[in-house]
Amino acid sequence: MAAIPELKRKTCTYSFYRESLTSLVELSNLVTGCNQKVFEDQYGDIMMLLKMVVDPVPLQTLLQFYDPELRCFTFQDYQLAPTLEEYSILMNVPIKYQVPFMDAPKEVDFRVVAKALYLSIREEEVKKGNWEAFNAQLAIMIYGVVLFPSMPNFVNLAAITIFIRGNPVPTLLADTYYAIHSVALREKPAENENNRAATVRYLSQKRERKRSK
Repeated sequence: MAAIPELKRKTCTYSFYRESLTSLVELSNLVTGCNQKVFEDQYGDIMMLLKMVVDPVPLQTLLQFYDPELRCFTFQDYQLAPTLEEYSILMNVPIKYQVPFMDAPKEVDFRVVAKALYLSIREEEVKKGNWEAFNAQLAIMIYGVVLFPSMPNFVNLAAITIFIRGNPVPTLLADTYYAIHSVALREKPAENENNRAATVRYLSQKRERKRSK
């Protein structure tokens, strides 16, 4: 009886790169004590993204098990797929009961943006130190540069819209799937796909830390 040939797994190459975050790390170092607790209560654990260092080799191995037809990671005895609930727990960001995805508005309402980022606060408040405004502006920079990058050191309208809506988990999960899926199908990746790998690495390491506790 002829032996059934073993199917060979297609190997995909993923690159992991992100812009230098030195300036954001320096700003995040100013958020300490009670201010850090306030930041985390409002925006979750996104500051940890700035200092997270992960060995890309194990993640590169994991990504080889991604099955583009089933849209999950397929192993010999089980399948693995990231979920909204898991992302919510890992990032410490709740999922809001609202429409998960919405297009960025075609026309920018600068009053809404200024209010969300505290850009209209008076000069006297700036001199005294307004941590609420500082936290909001640090958070939006993390959204635009790390979580939802479009181009180096730039925060686009899509990232600002997600920030204002306060429901980043669904979009982040969709972005993760897109970044992995497009490479697996050998499609042309988005210009900012490599930057999104930082989020994948962060969530992978944090997931392993939670399991080891």
